Amino acid sequence: MVKKIGLLLLMLMVSINCGKKGPLRLEPGLVPKGIENFQISQVGKHIKLQWDFPQTLADKRQTEMEVDKIDKIYIYYSQREILGGKFRKKSTLLRKLKMEDLSPVTEVDTPTRVQSQTTATTTTVIAEKENFSYFVMIPFKLNDLDNNVHFFGIQYYYQKKRSPLSNVVYIHTMTPLKPVTGLKVIQENKVNKLTWTRPQQDEANNIVSTIAGYKISRKIDPEEEAESKGAGETGKETASMPEPKGYSPGLTGFKKLNQDNVLTEYYEDMDTGTNGTYSYYVSTIISNQIESEPSAPVSIKVADIYPPEVPANPVIFRATDHMFLTWKAVIDLDLSHYRVYRRSPPEEEFSLIADEITTNHYKDTKDLITGKTYFYVVTAVDKKGNESAYSNTVKERF
Repeated sequence: MVKKIGLLLLMLMVSINCGKKGPLRLEPGLVPKGIENFQISQVGKHIKLQWDFPQTLADKRQTEMEVDKIDKIYIYYSQREILGGKFRKKSTLLRKLKMEDLSPVTEVDTPTRVQSQTTATTTTVIAEKENFSYFVMIPFKLNDLDNNVHFFGIQYYYQKKRSPLSNVVYIHTMTPLKPVTGLKVIQENKVNKLTWTRPQQDEANNIVSTIAGYKISRKIDPEEEAESKGAGETGKETASMPEPKGYSPGLTGFKKLNQDNVLTEYYEDMDTGTNGTYSYYVSTIISNQIESEPSAPVSIKVADIYPPEVPANPVIFRATDHMFLTWKAVIDLDLSHYRVYRRSPPEEEFSLIADEITTNHYKDTKDLITGKTYFYVVTAVDKKGNESAYSNTVKERF
């Protein structure tokens, strides 16, 4: 009898404990998803591997991925094609990395075409979320880059559980070009103008005949940060800065400026509305997947004290109950708004009648008197408050 009572009490306790809700835990045997958007390119003497970690795990609840719980990353490598899903076992473990060995992606580049070993097709991929996107630069010897094919796969551990191997991607490399030299930048009004010298040889000293263009990259240290670094005088031409310790392709914080390849040794950066130090580097594009190492960077301190262009071609129309003024829109990346000024004899000075206009036209209904002639001018104002000169004057009798 005592044994039966004890058994009933034990069953009751188990039942009560089973009803309690505890913290959510990963399902036993759960594995993370494989990496996504695996891209590969050659940057000078390096092969750049870039990918996204998945944002969710492979459970039914789609548990959010926590990047800081990634234990290690394995990079597998081969110089020959390995079929049948045996790549991990038959290839070489090229790198065993930790998260601190990776660099976060800070630029959204032109999508890179990646060829899949299994499908032999070309797809376009691009990172969607920066904080899940990382890259690593792997140096290679010149002899290994000269007209060779390289195959890569990536696998990682999440809370000591192994992800599936990524798709195997490959690249056909070539002897890289020497970096661009003679990069200089000067400021003229609102425009930073860059010039450089075309590379003539590759790293094996062979003459270069054709290139596909150039990539321009930039970073901005805002004014207060630039001052703490002792930046140079505003608007002065600068020579190349010495390469910082630990310099590697794709300097931290730089973002690509040009969407299409620049085809000449000249570039104008018109997006200069932020006060601070602007730094640039240029790399030569050989093909869709291959570029040179970046040039040594140059920098210039910029203070936006220059007004926008003057609004052109103002035209005035008289309507029954208003005056309608229109003009050609100002092309300025830093443009904020327009202002309209008006006068009517015997007034000699223009008075502001409209501010913060964000279109290139204005309807004037303010205290118009039949029979009077009204004169109008328009100005453009940028985000720093710099105002252009008056446009040409137009007039109309109401």
